[in-house]
Amino acid sequence: MSGIAKRSDKPFDRPTKRVLIIDDEETIRQVLTEFFNSFSHGTTYKVETAANGAEGVMMMLRGRPDLVLIDLHMPVMDGLQALKQLRGFDSTVPIMVITASRDTKAAAEALNQGVFAFIPKPFDFGQLEHLVALALNTGRRPPSLSHA
Repeated sequence: MSGIAKRSDKPFDRPTKRVLIIDDEETIRQVLTEFFNSFSHGTTYKVETAANGAEGVMMMLRGRPDLVLIDLHMPVMDGLQALKQLRGFDSTVPIMVITASRDTKAAAEALNQGVFAFIPKPFDFGQLEHLVALALNTGRRPPSLSHA
């Protein structure tokens, strides 16, 4: 048993996942960064953030993240435009849309772009943690959200 505890104390033994958060609200970027930094389930998260879709696309070009969380309504380049470009670079990376928008047309368009999940703000951290685990383990949309 001590071998297990010893191993979990060494960050280099834990898998590292890169997460890209694209949201124009600094508070949301900070809260989500803390959320990923607080996980204690055997994975280390390297979180990168972007304040708009254009920044997020540039960050995606620099290196493929394991997961993207993106808002829909942002200045410079909105989330749908960024989503289309991100999908053009990589159609397999799981992308979750997190937005306060109740625009069902935008939600449908985002889902048609192959997003893993559409999560309305304010979000439930328990649900978010569950969806992150599903996205990083399977890369497929959970059946319960496929009819959203």
